[in-house]
Amino acid sequence: MTTNYYYKNTKSKFLEISGEDSISFIQNLITNDINKSKDNHFLYSCLLTPQGKFIADFFIFKKNEKFIFEIHEKYFEALIQKFNIYKLKSNIIIKKIDSIYSFVIFGKFNSINKYAIFNDDPRNGNIGKRLINELPSLENNNMTEINEEEYREILIKNNVPYSPYDLQENKSLLLENNFDKINSISWDKGCYIGQEITARMKYRALLKKRLYAMKIISGNIGVGDKIIENDYNVGEVVSKSNQHLFCMLKIEHVKEKSLKKELLKINPSLTLKFL
Repeated sequence: MTTNYYYKNTKSKFLEISGEDSISFIQNLITNDINKSKDNHFLYSCLLTPQGKFIADFFIFKKNEKFIFEIHEKYFEALIQKFNIYKLKSNIIIKKIDSIYSFVIFGKFNSINKYAIFNDDPRNGNIGKRLINELPSLENNNMTEINEEEYREILIKNNVPYSPYDLQENKSLLLENNFDKINSISWDKGCYIGQEITARMKYRALLKKRLYAMKIISGNIGVGDKIIENDYNVGEVVSKSNQHLFCMLKIEHVKEKSLKKELLKINPSLTLKFL
């Protein structure tokens, strides 16, 4: 792969929340602290059910005292519906935006074009910088475009879930999916929807399983396949990109091996390595 490359988030959609009640409205809903949202910086957060189950994740950035949400198209319409339900008498305006485009930049980026924001991905320092551009393409001949499969592989290598593939709406729990490790949750902001369940799992150590990044060393395995070691069901494959996997595994069984980056020998022909 070339030094300078990019991924275009063709499935990203945008909405804007403005109005005098914007901060309080957003703060009462999302898992992160909206007060940490600054001009030209990205904030990463989620919306949960009252039972602490995943509904959607999104990036937020602030522009001209308005909050812009970048959301995968899979969750976009449902998220707008939820916001409108919770809106009640709040003095806010929720509006769709169609005039900006999302990219992830790896390496150097030089552009003479005007862009809305270009800054670090708040989840992890190794997964590129995020660019919100006012044009649908990048006028830069020194960069190569990668596809979604390659981008997902980068995320798995860095233990960052990609929600459309790795999480289930109304089922997944954030802590089981490593969202406590990717700057998506504020533990001291106060109440938000689903906060009680999320905090209880953290402070009472209730986690029984967790998402682990792995690499296939030998053999083959597919999404949904069970991982069985010594006749014991350890978990299953959640997603796959080339030779890299996300697996939901029982913590008690794999904790020591994962910490030591050891191999997991499933059968004589299949061996996986913790990343």
